[in-house]
Amino acid sequence: MLVFNMIRENISDNLKLPKEVLLGASVLHVTGQYEIYIENYKNIIEYTDTLIKLQGKTCKMYITGKNLHIEYFNNEDMKIKGRFKNIEFV
Repeated sequence: MLVFNMIRENISDNLKLPKEVLLGASVLHVTGQYEIYIENYKNIIEYTDTLIKLQGKTCKMYITGKNLHIEYFNNEDMKIKGRFKNIEFV
């Protein structure tokens, strides 16, 4: 699997395609400390007002902070608001 991902990454670099297209990587757009727009996630693992755990297609994401809430979500993307302290990829 690792070799296959390396080949895809190489193709992405050579063709100048975004990695999220070939690798299915999650894309995060962070606006200050108060808003995150996430594309290419699989599901919500855990959801509290201080921690949101998400399963991405290639890794897990842990978002910590205060007053966290999911403003909306669907099968492709979501928007999270609150005061963010940390974003971790596991």
